[in-house]
Amino acid sequence: MVVLIVAIVFGSRLLRTWMVTRNQAGRSRADDQLIGSMQAEINRLTERVQVLERLVTDDDRNLAREIDSLRGRPASRI
Repeated sequence: MVVLIVAIVFGSRLLRTWMVTRNQAGRSRADDQLIGSMQAEINRLTERVQVLERLVTDDDRNLAREIDSLRGRPASRI
């Protein structure tokens, strides 16, 4: 019984190691570059979504004040 349990554990670890190695060996430099560019695009889009969420949930006065400050004008009074 103990031998069977040890064999199962050893076999599962061997299978897991083989699968991880196979997945890493299949990636090329082009794949890594594509993954990197996709991750950069995801990060950029995440930042844009955060800005849009803030704009949607922000108070109108705060939004107007922030837009005016970005334009370099004194904040208008609403």
